[in-house]
Amino acid sequence: MLVEGEMSLREQPTGTPRRRRAEEPRSLWFNAPETDDEVRRTLTQERVVDQALTLIAQEGVEALTMRTLGARLGVVPGALYRHVRSKEQLQDLIVDAVLAEVDCDINHALPWSEQITILAHRLRKVLEDHPGVAGLLKTRDPLGPHSLALAEAFLLPLHNAGFPHREAGLAFFLTVDYTIGFEVSSPRISVNEQRVQDAATRKRLHEFFRSLPGDRFPTLIALGEHVWLDNRDERFTAGINALVDGLERARHPTPPPQMTGTAHTSRPAAAGTFAAADQPDRAGGEK
Repeated sequence: MLVEGEMSLREQPTGTPRRRRAEEPRSLWFNAPETDDEVRRTLTQERVVDQALTLIAQEGVEALTMRTLGARLGVVPGALYRHVRSKEQLQDLIVDAVLAEVDCDINHALPWSEQITILAHRLRKVLEDHPGVAGLLKTRDPLGPHSLALAEAFLLPLHNAGFPHREAGLAFFLTVDYTIGFEVSSPRISVNEQRVQDAATRKRLHEFFRSLPGDRFPTLIALGEHVWLDNRDERFTAGINALVDGLERARHPTPPPQMTGTAHTSRPAAAGTFAAADQPDRAGGEK
């Protein structure tokens, strides 16, 4: 039964908007922020890893804690453990996610040395784009799918080139350790690198070397301005080329000239880096 003055919904004029309920105030947001419940519902392992990478890039690996990460994501630390078992697993996921960015597709018709060099440059570029992750990789190799794919890409050229198994393993770790170590010791964001990247600061630094006491630092006076330069790419290229050239020479050592006029001919002590490593230890005599 209708009270006088009221109309049923059917009797309301067409086009008359219904009044918004008092308990539903109009939002003043064009894109309303997520509520706490929505944040928890949309939290995924991928989102946790992405935010952890952002945290590392901005504040360094040391800043990565479950409490700090949870605060950035707007959840309590315990909510993270629904997606990662531990901080260690989170670190493994971070490393593997970064290694996924390394392009492992290589032209296998190229010489093995060129394939290895290309892969090393690609790995270094990815690590450079993610400051702090190289240090993490030095302590935690997750052996996840992308880590394994990268190892396969490095080892295949060595194997196809005929490296003996042990030598291939040594060559693999020498190359990878150099690449990761370079990024750990000379990150683009370090104070040392920023000092030489700025032309004015670099000029003052070179003037400082030339002003040193000549009787104590004659070599620094002469060479200092040629050492502290903005040449990270050149340094890395020189190092990886020297390493790969050394691996090649170790595989095909040049025998020493034969001595003439001696009572007997002795075998060279070492026919190369790898050959020497394969020789038994004779310091105490063979058993």
